[in-house]
Amino acid sequence: MKKRGFTALVHNQNGVLNRLMGLLTKHQYKLISLAVVVYNEVKDISKVSVIVEAEDDHKFLQLVKLINKQIDVLSITDLTDEHVIDRELLSMKKLLT
Repeated sequence: MKKRGFTALVHNQNGVLNRLMGLLTKHQYKLISLAVVVYNEVKDISKVSVIVEAEDDHKFLQLVKLINKQIDVLSITDLTDEHVIDRELLSMKKLLT
């Protein structure tokens, strides 16, 4: 199994993440990492970054095409061959008491 990654710009609507994860489940991908960021400049757009384990390149490219056909997906980028810094993210919010 090889780790493969992609990012998708999506409309920030109810059920978008559920549909994307449904595609991963349907095609039996093992989810390694998932991060969703809402852009402050454009509140309607979110960036979803996903890393999965894929059996082969052909199956992964089919998944990318299926995700790109989703109505709320604006664009998708395959990050597998890109130079990407992999790190864990932690987001904390200070609560005022």
